[in-house]
Amino acid sequence: MSACDDVRTARVLEAELAAEEHAHAATCAACAADTPAVALVARRLAAHEVPAPDGGLRARVIDAASPLLASHARRAERGRLVRAVAVGLVPLPLVVLLDVLLVRYLDALLTAFLPRAVALWLVADYAAMLALLLGVTYAAIPVVATAPLRRLHAR
Repeated sequence: MSACDDVRTARVLEAELAAEEHAHAATCAACAADTPAVALVARRLAAHEVPAPDGGLRARVIDAASPLLASHARRAERGRLVRAVAVGLVPLPLVVLLDVLLVRYLDALLTAFLPRAVALWLVADYAAMLALLLGVTYAAIPVVATAPLRRLHAR
């Protein structure tokens, strides 16, 4: 913006002119010629009253914005879910490997002290429990990942 524009803007907004703007206004013919028009604009702006919004404006704006906000929320929820599942799947091969090694070690240990049928039953029971815990843990990832968004939608 030019110095003339700065002076005009300050005068229209009825703001205090800075020292360099006062100096410019005192020496500039264009600013001096614009003074009556700028004063008229400033008076008209000052006299204009902004009407208060009607009571239904808020509801209409929310109704108009709801579909767009809902689509953005679904997109954000989907991205959050994909990231959570991806992060959860990264250690899965290591977890499964450790579980298999643990079951094999438990089988060898129990077979040394117990009859084969009892050891097999205990190892199978333990392996089933590990599989159940692993399944429940990974099934909880989407629930936990989307919980903050569900709380936000509930409000």
